[in-house]
Amino acid sequence: MTRDKIGTPLYNTANPPPRLPAKGNAGLWYDKFCNQWKNGWQLEAGDKLKWIEEVSRVGDSSLLEEKWQRTIRLFEALGGKICYFRTRGRFVTGLGRDNPVENGFAWHYNLGVPYLPGSSVKGLVKAWADTMADNDEVDREVVERVFGSDQKEKGVGSVIFFPALPQGQVTLEADVMTPHYGPYYKGENELPADWHSPVPIPFLTVAGEQVFGFPLAPRRPAAQGDLERAAQWLEEALDWLGAGAKTAVGYGRFRRDRALEERVIKEQRERIAAAKRERELAAMSPLGREMEEDGFSTDPDRFMEAMSTKWLPRLDDEGLAPEERREIATLLARWHQENRPGQWKKPKGEKAKRRVGIIKKFLGENKSWYDCRG
Repeated sequence: MTRDKIGTPLYNTANPPPRLPAKGNAGLWYDKFCNQWKNGWQLEAGDKLKWIEEVSRVGDSSLLEEKWQRTIRLFEALGGKICYFRTRGRFVTGLGRDNPVENGFAWHYNLGVPYLPGSSVKGLVKAWADTMADNDEVDREVVERVFGSDQKEKGVGSVIFFPALPQGQVTLEADVMTPHYGPYYKGENELPADWHSPVPIPFLTVAGEQVFGFPLAPRRPAAQGDLERAAQWLEEALDWLGAGAKTAVGYGRFRRDRALEERVIKEQRERIAAAKRERELAAMSPLGREMEEDGFSTDPDRFMEAMSTKWLPRLDDEGLAPEERREIATLLARWHQENRPGQWKKPKGEKAKRRVGIIKKFLGENKSWYDCRG
């Protein structure tokens, strides 16, 4: 590490950025680029507060959205679930980490947002479950099955706990602690007495009403029951014990937001489905995409009308290329077999007989029904 003439730490870079870049990693910035040092490498409380206030809203919305979309797909495949919780008040994690402002903060290494590691989430829930087992409210064997045991024959737990991450950008706020008994805490042979002066120490926190997602997954498909137990214990632990630091004085309490949970999961699944739909359309031929615009797989009634007014005349158009006519006939036959199978096998009424007859005639079927479904 180097420093310039006014004592600013440069951390091995000749031109540190003057402020956090718009797309920068807030964790790297907060831990490595403090610019409030005075000569002699001193930081006063006011300087620490200035630096803490450098980060007020963190997280790249597009990166977080991409992360959560991948997570949704993963947990749908694993048969897991994501529980959403909202902070009741301020929440702080990683106070014990080293930092120029004395109190650290836990940042996700890639996303630059506050988070709880999966091991911390598991430890919190296990502490709550152990308390319940000690009070005979739950069977100890169930707790060991969910979380695993030190005994080799019992192995790992049936539920996997993943890191808890924020849903969207995060608002951060400065807070302050004022220990009164500094000399006593420092071991200076002083009594913890009222004549000692309080020393304000600022630290960084997550503001209230911030939503975090807590993903859980069963290690095996048969562990769905244990997954539901773990989710219930997680809800109780976050409400009664709290997560992160300073929980004894009310920090880190969460409440489960089930309405938001359902809405967020629904919206994310819809976005995933829309993206999948776009990929499917991109892989289709121009004729296939045109039929989709007419309701091929989304609106049977609308496509039935389009078939009569648009697609059957095009199929009957001898000026159209033979391969295009065959593709039209194949797609129309497939649509009929999937949406109107009865009319395809035994058409009733003049319109149905004419419609099905034109398709089958083009496909060259005389004595056997054409099956385009593969």
